[in-house]
Amino acid sequence: MNALLSLAKKVPLWGWITGIVIILILWQSLSGWAMSRKLYSMVLDNLRQDQSQAIKDKDAWIKSCEKEIGQLANEKAEIEKKKAILEKKDIASTAEITRLVGRNNELQNRLNNIVTSDDPDRLLEDLRSRGINIKRYPR
Repeated sequence: MNALLSLAKKVPLWGWITGIVIILILWQSLSGWAMSRKLYSMVLDNLRQDQSQAIKDKDAWIKSCEKEIGQLANEKAEIEKKKAILEKKDIASTAEITRLVGRNNELQNRLNNIVTSDDPDRLLEDLRSRGINIKRYPR
């Protein structure tokens, strides 16, 4: 022990200060490295957790999109059925309109082809020939 004490007395004060500063710098760098490693691990764990949560959220979003796509496909099928029904009704309406226009034209032609006489006696004879009995009163 005397040998250590005599050796310590031979080292100047600036040597002791330099040694202590070197030890403190090494301690600081080692503790900083350990702290940065710990922080890195924490950030990495947090990133992994966020990534797994993002994957779960993505899967839930995909399922909701698939469900919505199914609903939209059903709505599309219903709309197509309604469209087919309306097209059939439109075709039937068009045919009915065509039939009624033809009937109207026929009646218009018959109306235009009615020949009336200016002579009242002749008019009465025409009506009687068609089956309409009209009595004529003298003037």
